[in-house]
Amino acid sequence: MTHLVSPKPPIVHEELAHIGAGLQMVDDPTGYLTRLREQYGDTFLVDVFGYQLFCTFSGKGLESLYKLEEDSASFGFATFDLLGFKTPTEIFLDTSLSIFYEMLGIRKLPYYIDVIHAVLDLELARLGDGGEVDVFDMIRTLEQRVGFGLWIGLDAAQDGTWQRLKAQFDVLSQEFAFVSPKDTLDTIVSGKARERAALQSLYDILGDIYAARDGKSGHEKDSLTFLYEKFSEHDEVTRQRKVAHNVINANQGFLSNLYAAIAWVVVRLLQREDVLEKVRGEIDRTEAEFGPGFLYDMAALNSMQYLEQVLMESVRMAQRSITLRKVLKPLEFDDGSEVYTVQPGAYITTLLSVTNMQTEELKRFDPDHYRGNRLRDELAQSGKETVSTFGHGIHACPAQKLSHAMCKILVARLLRAFELEQRFSDPRPATSQLGGVARPASPTRIRLQRRRV
Repeated sequence: MTHLVSPKPPIVHEELAHIGAGLQMVDDPTGYLTRLREQYGDTFLVDVFGYQLFCTFSGKGLESLYKLEEDSASFGFATFDLLGFKTPTEIFLDTSLSIFYEMLGIRKLPYYIDVIHAVLDLELARLGDGGEVDVFDMIRTLEQRVGFGLWIGLDAAQDGTWQRLKAQFDVLSQEFAFVSPKDTLDTIVSGKARERAALQSLYDILGDIYAARDGKSGHEKDSLTFLYEKFSEHDEVTRQRKVAHNVINANQGFLSNLYAAIAWVVVRLLQREDVLEKVRGEIDRTEAEFGPGFLYDMAALNSMQYLEQVLMESVRMAQRSITLRKVLKPLEFDDGSEVYTVQPGAYITTLLSVTNMQTEELKRFDPDHYRGNRLRDELAQSGKETVSTFGHGIHACPAQKLSHAMCKILVARLLRAFELEQRFSDPRPATSQLGGVARPASPTRIRLQRRRV
């Protein structure tokens, strides 16, 4: 362990080598790393189940982390190591960030906005006159169905089809690898048996969707058509496999954090009547300025800055993402106090929740900590990377613009369609979560009552 970093940084010593740190990380990663930081400082080396984590939390260290080159310290390989416990590895071999960027293309945003509304029409109707629901479960299902419309096509979001897709995607869901380490252990022990069965089912379902189109028009802009055309030079078996894997990758990326972020926005609005009234006022003013179709208009959506601030602040306080880079070749790493040489075999990492609320002011929920999507400069004086919502550098969320639009549309339409009543007390993030936006530690229920116009 000591040969991986020189000069030797502070090294965490636990009574049980490898296992001691690992068990504490599984139990409460944010609390554990916060305590280690208090004991060892902003930079230290810790062995977690045999993984050598070179942890950094200083402003300069975080700046250095986000500037690392992929060929020296790989985000891709680290992600593979992290998610490979849960996800069948063949999915990774057929996907790439560049393909997702193509699917996400800025010119497709108006079409995607239309898809979001079309699926929301179906989901809001499905909710009927309302009732009592868990807000995280409700928005997760809603976003899953929207995701099927976005990353497959509107035919995938129809009754009878979206439920079949959801059943298989729930098995493959990467979020459970973050939220429930026990679920990951079960997956490892079984050799990913359930996951591979779900994968085979998705091959069949997606094939059925495409075959049912049988050359019919109306699907020219959607993602399934794009992917079938992109892989058209392959034989049919390879083509269907590559299409399915990229559909899975896009849907998992879309679902992984956004639904929890939007659910926390709803929770914060119900906890803070003053914030809710400001959001309602902004929605009304935007409609008055842009007209009744304002929620289809990107200029109108971009102008809704206060709701964007509520989203950014909600994500900041619930963020539990880990930034992880796998060192592939020797590199120099400057943490502001020392320049270290880090060798292959180490992972350079930070946990966003350790620094996102490290001052008394940052422990307080206030949407005015942001101006639009930018944190006020005085709140991150030790470095902009010390506070993170949608990431920095290569770790920045590629779908941030679409995510913001989705949040604004969903929240505005939910508030217009229903009266919302808080049925929870004080929801707290699950302490065991490592990665992603926090899920709550206990059910977070609200009551919906259909508004009569």
